[in-house]
Amino acid sequence: MTKTKKIEEVKPEALERRVMAIDDIELRVTDGDTPKITGYAAKFNKWSLDLGGFREKIDKGAFDEAMKISDVRALKNHDPNLLLGRSTSGTLRLNSNAVGLKFEIDPPDTSTGRDTVTEIKRKDITGCSFSFTTEEDDWKYLKDGSVERTIVKVGELFDVGPVTYPAYPDTTVAARSLERVLNENETPVATEPEEERADPAVEVELTTPPEVNAEPVLDLIDDERMRIAWVNYRKLGRMLNRFKQANA
Repeated sequence: MTKTKKIEEVKPEALERRVMAIDDIELRVTDGDTPKITGYAAKFNKWSLDLGGFREKIDKGAFDEAMKISDVRALKNHDPNLLLGRSTSGTLRLNSNAVGLKFEIDPPDTSTGRDTVTEIKRKDITGCSFSFTTEEDDWKYLKDGSVERTIVKVGELFDVGPVTYPAYPDTTVAARSLERVLNENETPVATEPEEERADPAVEVELTTPPEVNAEPVLDLIDDERMRIAWVNYRKLGRMLNRFKQANA
């Protein structure tokens, strides 16, 4: 039998959280004597919005192995004190289908359970989030200079559930993975310019292009493309510095 990890045993630098867009959640409470909370924690092969220099999708079947080894909790706002269900007790059921990772919760007859059911029915709560680690991902650079990440395999799944404030996804871990890939490939990334800058006291300013032999490339890339690539190469430097500052 495979031993599952508690979320507090996971290194903070490995844990990721994602929030589903409201239109994709399909969060609802079914009517009946025993209400059930259902929705999608994730949908497969659906591109996210810009997550800070890249966009992301999840491969179909990415959760299959994680579901076999994970003792998943249904939590409200990721709070272990607001427990709604648990996979090992049968009060949380997960199903990886053709659309995505669907969940069904039997909420407890507690103040948390009753309040959550009412809040979802009233549409006071419309967000859904999940916590996980990534076992395998794939990064691609497109011809337009944008970057795409595909989550191929989830390592472990820790919790799913409704959230009051569907905040911007925590992409710190993904950014570290992107930084590693960039260091390995030494490839500038072109995305849309960003106005916000990191604290100058900790920022490592990129003032000169990377030292590469550009002559064979100049005939293939027009001046505008080179300008965009360089502007956004500097943007990436600022983004990475912000993550370093936040996790210092």
